[in-house]
This record gives sequence, structure tokens and C-alpha cells, in this order.
Amino acid sequence: MKPLVSILIPAYNAEELLAYTLQSAIAQTWQRKEIIVIDDGSTDRTAEVARRFASKDVKVVSTANQGLSAAVNHAYKLSQGDYIQELDADDILAPDKIEKQLAALREGDSKRILLSSPWAYFFFRTSRPDSFETRSGRTFLRLSGYSGRWVKTSTCKMQPGW
Repeated sequence: MKPLVSILIPAYNAEELLAYTLQSAIAQTWQRKEIIVIDDGSTDRTAEVARRFASKDVKVVSTANQGLSAAVNHAYKLSQGDYIQELDADDILAPDKIEKQLAALREGDSKRILLSSPWAYFFFRTSRPDSFETRSGRTFLRLSGYSGRWVKTSTCKMQPGW
């Protein structure tokens, strides 16, 4: 049987971008997955947005606000997966990210493998003067340091208005 992957999404006041995040998790080509959203006491419509996606594969849990670490730890406790994909509520996954990483894991056949993602191209709206347009990941990271932006290495960070 294929391994189960748990996609853990802690969310706090993320109503604006959470739907995109959930769509990218649901759209994974790796079919054997569970998605766990922890609404960490949001004061906006985050829980409502998350509940629109609730199903047998998408579990939504609301908790009192205790911060990111507590929300992630709660999601870990609920997860049943053989592998874990942490995903911030404003991140997106490439559709085949998990499938490609698990294929790479099988090739190595070792218990001491760390999975990561390859460099990718980033595209932002070109109407903004500070746009990065399309550049290699290495160039993007170098330039982003000068503009005050940052990117998490495991997923693409979305920002409203980009």
C-alpha cells in the first residue's frame, strides 16, 4: 500500500489566502493523503473558509489561539500519515510536489534521507516596479534579500496584492 501523507495547515486570520492553499493541497497528484487544518482561534472567517473544504480527506479543527507552534503540534497529534508535509496557510504546493518527493525517497531506499524541493522559477505581476518577473530561484532569493521579502524554501509564499 502506498504511504499516507499528512498535510498539516495551521491557520490564523488567513481567510484571504487559505482557499488557494487548500486547493493546492487537495490537487496533489499523490492520492493517499489527509489534510488537517487547525484554525488557531482566528477572528476573521478562516474557519468558515476551511469548513467549505471539509470532507473525509480534509479535517478542520478550531482551537483557542495559542500560537503557531501549538497549532502545528496539535495537527501532528491528529495526523495518521507515514510522512508529514507542513504547509503554512498562505503557501501553495506544486501539484506533483509530494509525488516527486516520494519517488525520490524510493530511489534512495534509506532511512536517512532528507527530502527537499528543487529550485523553481518565480513569477510576479510585472505591473509593479519592484516585480521580480521570471527569474531563477537563486536570483530571486538574492534579490529578495535586498527588497525585504523572504521565501520559505519548501513552498511558495503568497502575499496579497502580488
